Amino acid sequence: MKKLLYSLFPGNQPDQTSVSLLFTCFFVGIAGAFTMPTMSLFISEEVGARPYLIGVFFMVMTISGVIVSQIIGWWSDQGIDRKRLILICNMMGAIGFIIFAFNRNYWVLLVTSAVFISATSASIPQVFALAREILDRNTRPSETFSSLLRAQISLGWVIGPPIAFMIATGVGFTQLFLLAASMFIILCAVTYLTLPQMDPTPKHTHFDPSDSIWRDKNIILLALSFVFMYCSNNMYIISMPLYITHDMQLDSSVAGIMMGTAALIEIPIMLLSGRYALKFGKKKMITAAILAGSLFYVGVILNSSFVGFVLLQFLNGIFIGVTAALGISYFQDLKPKKMGQITTLYSNAIKTGGVLGGVLAGMIADIFSFEMVFWASLVLSLMSFLTILKVRDV
Repeated sequence: MKKLLYSLFPGNQPDQTSVSLLFTCFFVGIAGAFTMPTMSLFISEEVGARPYLIGVFFMVMTISGVIVSQIIGWWSDQGIDRKRLILICNMMGAIGFIIFAFNRNYWVLLVTSAVFISATSASIPQVFALAREILDRNTRPSETFSSLLRAQISLGWVIGPPIAFMIATGVGFTQLFLLAASMFIILCAVTYLTLPQMDPTPKHTHFDPSDSIWRDKNIILLALSFVFMYCSNNMYIISMPLYITHDMQLDSSVAGIMMGTAALIEIPIMLLSGRYALKFGKKKMITAAILAGSLFYVGVILNSSFVGFVLLQFLNGIFIGVTAALGISYFQDLKPKKMGQITTLYSNAIKTGGVLGGVLAGMIADIFSFEMVFWASLVLSLMSFLTILKVRDV
């Protein structure tokens, strides 16, 4: 077991840098898992905002996160030290959640989320970009360690939400947000003391239009594929609890069991993905995972039993585990000279898919039914499959 675990680390041996990167991913993941699932409850009950204002809040936070993280990604590719950018992002998170802990004015919180909380979304892409840069400079493969980093975020989301709801309902949101702020303060210390400062890579003296990520059709197609696949996934996540209780007449706890099962399955799938990617290639494995996701939606449409829904999570776990673990490396391989921007684009493609999924799920369920939402998820998953076939292999 020890040998297998060590094989996931660069050089088959944990070192200070790799452990620090893992710690950073886990703490950012668990800080997000503490706050995001409870945010709508906080805005509704503590702030007293109406439902449409809650929607506006999440839309502003997501869109600002996409814009801010893409700008920070561009800065990192211009030679600004990624360690410094990660440190700034963590400081912004600490400030933002301290404001959330003591303020209950909707508009102040909206501005805080757009300015401070949105910056935290840039931290993870920069951590992955830094890890890839370290591995590339030491001529070591990145697939297995990137998968291990991604698994830390999933682990945070397995542990975080139950604890968050316990704190929010049992103690209060002030304590919950102060705990999240303290995590970002700890991350600041870890980043400053342990992460390496990389010498900037030499920059070209003239601008080459072909270097732009926005002019590369393979990157655009890959980004579109990830938008489609995570749009379909978010539509499923939003609609499944209501489908289970209203249409299937099952207990609401079934949805929680399903999502918890999927999260547990994702972690070993992520860890294995990096190893098998070296043998089969990233594109083939991601393509196969998308097909597994398509079969999952077919199963959800056809199934009506509790056991069937739980067993289907193996397909869902393969879909999320493989695409989340290998997606970053696939994006990075297509444009290694733009590591900061391309890693951020991967993250933003997933966020964009999530926003679109939320809008489409509500519209389709309102006009048609929850079952029709899963048919739409199937169509989007197949669109993702067809799109990624046109992306070049690396």
